[in-house]
Amino acid sequence: MTSDNDRITQLLTGTRDALIAELTSISDPIAREAAARQVLAALPAVSQEVTAIRSNTVATLKEGRTLAQVGELLGGLSIARVDQIIKAGKKK
Repeated sequence: MTSDNDRITQLLTGTRDALIAELTSISDPIAREAAARQVLAALPAVSQEVTAIRSNTVATLKEGRTLAQVGELLGGLSIARVDQIIKAGKKK
């Protein structure tokens, strides 16, 4: 059975590869640049959404636990890093 992390990695890799293939297949350089610009413009929003998901998940893990305990659950993250991740989701 494939783990959640493996599925996400496969999805991300497949999407990235397909996107790069599509961009490089555009023969007109003006159109290719416009398409690349469109992709770059969308990336910050995706990053913000994923950051919020991560932050909310870590905040949920924090319920009833210390930051140190959450850090251990997440593979040995420092208290400061756990706190930083939680706070990142509260930014606008």
